[in-house]
Amino acid sequence: MKGINQKLCILGGLFFIVTSCGTTQVANGQVQFSKKALAYFSEGLQQQSFGEYEKAISLFKKAINKEPYYTDAYDALANTYQKKNDLHKAIETYHQLLGIKPNHYFALYELGEIYFLQDVLDSSEYYYGQFLRGNKTNDRYAKAAEVRLANLSFAQEAKKNPVDITPLNMGPNINTQEQEYSPAFSIDEQTMYITRRTGDLSNSRPNEDIYYSTKKNGEWTKIRNIGPPINTSENEGAFSVSADGHYIFFTSCSRPGGKGQCDIWLTIDREGKWSEPMNLQAPINTKYWESQPSIASNGRVLYFTSDRPGGYGGTDLWQSKFGEKGWSEPVNLGPEINTSKDEQFPFIHSDNTTLYFSSDGHPGMGKSDLFMTQLKPDGSWQKPKNLGYPINTTGYDWNMVVSRNGSTAFYSSDKMPDGKGGLDIYTFELPSTLQAQQVSYVRGLVRDAKTKQPLQSSVVLTPLDNSPSTISYTNKTTGTLLVPLKANVRYALTIDKKDYLFHSEYFDMPNMPSDQPFEILIELQKIEVGKSVVLNNIFFDTDKHVLKEESNTELQNLLTFLEKNRELKIEIAGHTDNVGSSSYNETLSEMRAKAVFDYLTSSGVDSSKISFKGYGDTQPVATNSTPEGRAANRRTTFTILPN
Repeated sequence: MKGINQKLCILGGLFFIVTSCGTTQVANGQVQFSKKALAYFSEGLQQQSFGEYEKAISLFKKAINKEPYYTDAYDALANTYQKKNDLHKAIETYHQLLGIKPNHYFALYELGEIYFLQDVLDSSEYYYGQFLRGNKTNDRYAKAAEVRLANLSFAQEAKKNPVDITPLNMGPNINTQEQEYSPAFSIDEQTMYITRRTGDLSNSRPNEDIYYSTKKNGEWTKIRNIGPPINTSENEGAFSVSADGHYIFFTSCSRPGGKGQCDIWLTIDREGKWSEPMNLQAPINTKYWESQPSIASNGRVLYFTSDRPGGYGGTDLWQSKFGEKGWSEPVNLGPEINTSKDEQFPFIHSDNTTLYFSSDGHPGMGKSDLFMTQLKPDGSWQKPKNLGYPINTTGYDWNMVVSRNGSTAFYSSDKMPDGKGGLDIYTFELPSTLQAQQVSYVRGLVRDAKTKQPLQSSVVLTPLDNSPSTISYTNKTTGTLLVPLKANVRYALTIDKKDYLFHSEYFDMPNMPSDQPFEILIELQKIEVGKSVVLNNIFFDTDKHVLKEESNTELQNLLTFLEKNRELKIEIAGHTDNVGSSSYNETLSEMRAKAVFDYLTSSGVDSSKISFKGYGDTQPVATNSTPEGRAANRRTTFTILPN
């Protein structure tokens, strides 16, 4: 070091270059420093633990001034610079430490880490390599260094083959000098919810609240605090909205009534106001850490993060399914997804197949990378795929969500050059290889056919490929419904309410435009003699009268309706378009009506309560001059008869 009168001292067979041979001593083979230097060092450690970094730095420097070769003081000083995020001075101090002790354990490791986070990959690789060559143990630092070297190899290759995307900062209406992360949307994507955290990510006593922004004239409004009863003086965040917008799942920590440090809570939209949140209780919540919920668009599978026993290390991703007895015992997503480190922020896309998540355990670019996986037909998950550079950086890249078009992504990162401060929310268009399936939705209004008053009713959306149904309800006040539709699936939609005839709709998504939502008005009829229902999900092949398998959902709905209303008497009617002779059409329609009659009676319905008739082409409901009109005329109905 310049300006120091150096001497070579031999102490007990150890060689030291010191300013004064009378200052440094050796006792029992250990180097001993002056009491004053030790006092400065001890007080510096205490101030560092209090977060008083400037005071700690001053004290460590005083210790070094007393003992210029006090390696622990250099190490603590460099570490304090790291905590202050003054990485330039941290690097400088670690290099000074290596000048005294070239194989210093932590100096080599931390330089590898700092250079990695600064994206100086060659230097990072060098110092990690030096660290491992001089470290013959297999402690957690050695294991971490080996992981980092694997990450370096991945990062170098990823930077050679960047993903063609340009993340766009969402601007001052969304991002501030604080930490903004965990975006969430309802399926109509007109409201965005985010978590805002004050203080840096190392703050052990953060303040987290949920905020929201609405889209107006194509722009996002300035975010506003969602307020009570969701937000409290404790921490709330990591948010998920049900597809219909009626339910919010969120994380709250240290909240009265919780089971652990952080739990998952539920609030319900009641006449335009959020209800007092309810703890999901066991088996979702435990005395351990449960957080970061993501509810599937069918409302029946909840994904979340937990450090509960039974995982693979750190925090893992879990899922629970909702059934007749409530939420099932959570199941770990398994070693294909979870590692010995931390997996976090699951997001299940509206297609209920594509899962995005964050991890620092799979090979990646930095502190936490974004990955995607997809559910296979056998219920297992594909090997996760790193989303690549520059989506992933050397910092924290967290909680990506993807809009229903399958391509527009939103996520948070703290390493983008245009950040407003800490974690900010960004958006970009995913390349085709990283996209989810496109999803549309049905938005509708259910009301009484006579009074025109909105009705609260059950809504069941059933894929005709035997996938699980989505169960929802219309809004009690407005009668509105909103359910998602995947682009490549055919659906039966059933609206049901006690004392009313049920209503069904058919959505042939593979043969319909899927980039726009469907608007429908449904007027339910009271159960009265003479009222009729079109069974829109009864299917026959052309000129055939054998029920197709896809008709089972509608037939079961009719069967359930008759079981609930055993006193009713109905007529099953078949109708055709005017293609072909009238006699042929009458015969075909009657045979189709009889096929439904046979299904019901074979399922236990009293045959004296059902009759059937074919009306052929005599009762059209639309013109027969267009394909659409003829399709509407080909139908099966049932009508309430007098007893």
